[in-house]
Amino acid sequence: MLNGVMKEPGFLKLMAQKFHARRVLEIGTFDGTSALALAEAIPDDGTVITCEINRGLATLARKRLGRSLHGKKVEVREGPALETLPGLTGPFDLIFIDADTANYVSYYRQAMALLAPAGVILMDNMRGAILGHVDPQGDPSIAAVQELSRMLSSDARVTAELVSVRDGVMVVTPKA
Repeated sequence: MLNGVMKEPGFLKLMAQKFHARRVLEIGTFDGTSALALAEAIPDDGTVITCEINRGLATLARKRLGRSLHGKKVEVREGPALETLPGLTGPFDLIFIDADTANYVSYYRQAMALLAPAGVILMDNMRGAILGHVDPQGDPSIAAVQELSRMLSSDARVTAELVSVRDGVMVVTPKA
């Protein structure tokens, strides 16, 4: 926490612990910071599978993960997540979506198929969910977030809450 504001890696660790995550899926690796935070929070026999489309970022993440004791829990899958996800076998206890906002609707649909019954989906960059009255003016990311927000509000299978962490994290859990 910095100045009373929780930073994303701390929030991810908290969520992984709260949901007793053993199997984690991350969409959007970037430099590996989030994957590493999640790996630190899961048991030694846990696994984080992270998807990254950019070869340079995947290489950077692998180097960073290689310097950590927890890096051995992380598998970096390189390539488009929309092509990687259908080849994965669930269930995952926690799924963190933080990439390619324009495809969040597709990621959500695929994540629901991979989610454990008591799991959680976390979606970053959801600030646009509160901008439902704003015209996206050709911005596919804002349009996708607004569409996803409408989907979530009408999806009887889940409960969804927007949390004020960074750019807004949507916390989605299946209803019991």
